[in-house]
Amino acid sequence: MPDPQVRWWEGCVIYEVMPRSFADADGDGIGDLAGIAAKLAYLEWLGVDAIWLTPIYPSPLKDGGYDITDFTAIHPELGGLEDLTRLLEEAQARGIRVVLDLVLNHTSVLHPWFQRARWAAKGSPERDFYVWRDDDRSYAEAPVLFRHFEESNWEWDAVAGQYYLHRFLRHQPDLNYANPAVQEEMLAVVDFWLAQGVDGFRLDAVPFLFEQEGSRCEGLPETHAFLRRLRRRVDACGREVLLLAEAIQPVQESAPYLAEGELHAAFEFGLTAHLFAAVARGRCDQLRRCLREAQATVPGCRWALPLRNHDELWLGDGHLVDESVIEAVRTGFPNAEGHWLNWGINRRLAPLLNGDPRPNTLLHGLIYSLPGIPCLYYGDELGMGDWPGLRDRDANRTPMAWTPERNGGFSTAPDPLLVLPPITAPGYDYRVVNVAVQQQLSGSLLNWHHRMLTSRRQLPALRSGDFQLLESGHPSVLCYARRSEDMTVMVAANLSAAGASTQLDLDRWRGSRVREVLWGCEFPAASDAWYVYLPAYGFFWWLVGEPDADSATDSSVVSAAAGRPGASASS
Repeated sequence: MPDPQVRWWEGCVIYEVMPRSFADADGDGIGDLAGIAAKLAYLEWLGVDAIWLTPIYPSPLKDGGYDITDFTAIHPELGGLEDLTRLLEEAQARGIRVVLDLVLNHTSVLHPWFQRARWAAKGSPERDFYVWRDDDRSYAEAPVLFRHFEESNWEWDAVAGQYYLHRFLRHQPDLNYANPAVQEEMLAVVDFWLAQGVDGFRLDAVPFLFEQEGSRCEGLPETHAFLRRLRRRVDACGREVLLLAEAIQPVQESAPYLAEGELHAAFEFGLTAHLFAAVARGRCDQLRRCLREAQATVPGCRWALPLRNHDELWLGDGHLVDESVIEAVRTGFPNAEGHWLNWGINRRLAPLLNGDPRPNTLLHGLIYSLPGIPCLYYGDELGMGDWPGLRDRDANRTPMAWTPERNGGFSTAPDPLLVLPPITAPGYDYRVVNVAVQQQLSGSLLNWHHRMLTSRRQLPALRSGDFQLLESGHPSVLCYARRSEDMTVMVAANLSAAGASTQLDLDRWRGSRVREVLWGCEFPAASDAWYVYLPAYGFFWWLVGEPDADSATDSSVVSAAAGRPGASASS
């Protein structure tokens, strides 16, 4: 039974869907809302709790739908409001929540607000919907985010006779949140989608809503004041509605979004970078420090934990994480070479890891067992590949592979009509890497995800339990415990490409029964010390039960090909 005191998003697993690339129900070559609804049975089987839909609004699609022309409608290629209603109803029947992407910071240049602004007189209410200047010298300390595409945060508009601010691409002008009318319009957008029954919003690019000279123009006090207004608006609807912040900032700067009365959760991109750096180095010392800092700053399960998403793997300019972390990832993953875009790596997870399922499973085993909200990008449960030759980040947004049939079962449309080509690269060809094939293979990556997510759902300690780092005695082995009122799960993970033997101090659980969750096998009762062998990228989830009077209390040796596809366990 779910704990009524725990809100639905605390410890939930969110599955990110690119609607245009997920499933095509009407055969036009473009994924749609009806296609997503048709795949809810799969998502329920997989074990996710919520789906996050990237923007579904009308858009010229120059930036994957994040360039919006109407905030209160649905792109006709994806369906209509009736399709969203049907999706919400069918998802609710399966216990799956639906979260929309809400782009607060900017619009498309084709949005009617911007078209009115550029033609309106300088200083008019219409012009004041965006940020205009007579020159391009303001906010010089604000970094250019899309450095491979833009040289400046300003763009000249000949019609307006002024420059407009765009923290993103030049066709995405920033809204002027210093104008109260803009705030009211965006709050009305939230009201509209709340009335449709959505379960939450992933708030895109929240740090950039306000500007201030002499700063990076990120996370200013005025931004937090508006987000508190937004929270009050959401709370007034009388339902549990998630507000999840995308703030690519160090934990000390993203923590204020989680202050009392503000947002419910925020992505912890710094932890993502440290996870990859730890695997690259084969050491967990810096990762342990990162985990301590995140939990000390905001305890509990309010950090969202992505490995990959629709953007590049963001590492930043030395502000998010220090240069040593960036260098570890740069040198530790040779497949990233030639795929750096803006401030990160433009590759899907599987090819970044050279197709090796062991670190893939390990990384997911960590985010599924660490405190927070794990986020799974569509197709990563299969080890889908990417298409590096495609424009911008489309390389990571190709059609979901459902079957070995034509177009991977994504669409019946002829090839020229497909939104993007399906993956055919060696090792990732959709005829081999797809849902139908992997569901039939007990040791497949997909079935490992199903096993981990199903186990996680049955273990309150992993969903919302307390977190404690434990000493492992080995530089490559990360060890921690998750505790709820009546349950303890202990995790040990080897982040190295070499096997690791270590001794774990289990004195506090002396005599308790121990069962490995993913393998379902009993282990020797806990004693004061366990000698554990973990193979390359191996991990265990141990459920530590009540004391067993018949248990032995002497030291035990545990050895297994732990936590990886195709492995078997022994004790």
